[in-house]
Amino acid sequence: MTDRFPSLDFLRAFALLMGVLIHVLMLFLEPFDGSEPRLGASIIFIWIHTWRMPLFMLLAGFFTALSLSNRDVGNYALNRLIRLGAPILLLWSIIPAIDEEAAVIFKLPELISWLLYDMPFTLRLDHLWFLYYLLIFYGILLLLKSILPEIFSFITDYKLSLRRILILWLPILILLSPLNKPTGGIFGDIPTTFGEVKLGSMLFMASFFMIGLQIHKSSQFLESLQRRQFWLPNLIVFSLVPVGLLVWGGFKDEPFTFAGPLEMWIVNGLAGSATLLLVLSIIGCAICRISSSGRTLRWLVKLSYPIYVFHVIFVISVSGTLMFFGVNDWIVVLLGFAAGIFFPVLIYYTFIAWTPLDWVFNGYKSSKYRSQSALINRLSRYL
Repeated sequence: MTDRFPSLDFLRAFALLMGVLIHVLMLFLEPFDGSEPRLGASIIFIWIHTWRMPLFMLLAGFFTALSLSNRDVGNYALNRLIRLGAPILLLWSIIPAIDEEAAVIFKLPELISWLLYDMPFTLRLDHLWFLYYLLIFYGILLLLKSILPEIFSFITDYKLSLRRILILWLPILILLSPLNKPTGGIFGDIPTTFGEVKLGSMLFMASFFMIGLQIHKSSQFLESLQRRQFWLPNLIVFSLVPVGLLVWGGFKDEPFTFAGPLEMWIVNGLAGSATLLLVLSIIGCAICRISSSGRTLRWLVKLSYPIYVFHVIFVISVSGTLMFFGVNDWIVVLLGFAAGIFFPVLIYYTFIAWTPLDWVFNGYKSSKYRSQSALINRLSRYL
């Protein structure tokens, strides 16, 4: 399986763009004016939150296996370090920090604060925490491929089937769910600063990354996912599970705090099962429906990464301002989401598209910028 899948390219971009929508909806989970959480926003949020990042991790594993079939370890390691590390450096150097509890919500970026006021670095991760996890996954995987290639081959050559997924991976995910979501099957425990590790969420996401590695050589499994009799009923049924958990958590004496071993296992078992089956169903639906790549899809793939890196400040500022003036909730969501797309796209075409920064976001081959430097052209093979 060496060809790129337009459907999976779309899903990777779609998962990033759904992150923009999630950050708009988050404002309605605990409104700053002290009003009640909005049920509609909460339902959409929890549904997307259930599958979005696990889907992205699975796709990262799939495309990693695809890339390693054509690149050597050293080349790919440097490629990942640049393309994942550079956005985190941009977060520290030019993207304002957000503190919703402070009088001034937006703070100076950490590098500027350090240069001007000698403020210490907190090495914040914010919405880019998943890049930090991916750097860890790539480091371990590439080290394994270099030192213990037999184990690496055993992991990546394992061919999946629906039966193997349910017998092997589903129990692992259910066992990891209480560590990933220690208060119950609603919200995950993720790192906030570089160097911090939340073992539960890291192992949970690593499981989906490994499933993606194994899917690369499991063409029959991918074919089975795109059958309508698999993805359609599973998509419907398991979309109801996170909504049910939301209702259950909302009626607790202390909202979304599940107590007792039996209750926790029920909640996390349902959450882990819903996550896995929704991810597989969405993949099957996409493969079934998207068979070719067009201009719109290529545009989404090209812009989704820079959009996600830069969107938060615009989402918070536009949505927060509209909420303050009492604008209708759904108009706030629509305009906040639009702002989270439009302004990063403007940044991209103004400051990135025709500069070496585009090599970070879209790779050297896909970038319009070309350098005349022999050194840069030599380094371009790593991008």
